[in-house]
Amino acid sequence: MALAVGLVGAGAEAGSVSSRQLWAWSQGTLFLGEGWLLSGVSFLPGTLLVSLRKAGGKIQSSLCVSTSTLRMPIAATAFLVLMAPGMMLAITQFALYAVVASRAADPASFAIWTTWLGPLRETAIGLLLAGIVLALIAISTVLAFQSSRITQLIHR
Repeated sequence: MALAVGLVGAGAEAGSVSSRQLWAWSQGTLFLGEGWLLSGVSFLPGTLLVSLRKAGGKIQSSLCVSTSTLRMPIAATAFLVLMAPGMMLAITQFALYAVVASRAADPASFAIWTTWLGPLRETAIGLLLAGIVLALIAISTVLAFQSSRITQLIHR
């Protein structure tokens, strides 16, 4: 959608109200799409964490030993805490760019809004990326625990 808006905006007169409106819609749509994409990417590490936890329990129970699992790592909790506000900010910036598009007739107001909306959208993307990094840290913590547990079982 951002591509279509950008193509339409390419034909608009530079500095006109319609070019500012199309620019605002393009920015909002582009970063909303990035937010959705990163949220989708974050489901993979989350699913992997759940699978690793279940597989570790199944392996231990199949060996007829007491099942020992790792408590939820702090990084996994932090992952969840960052992903939700990151996605909410991505949606909020889209709505605010819609407001900016409606105020494109006033260049001063338009400039003020776009000055702080850029950092807002980057904050949203930063929160989403930080959440993904924390999920990867949680995965490495779970793998380290499982490696240690397997070593314990082998030396038993």
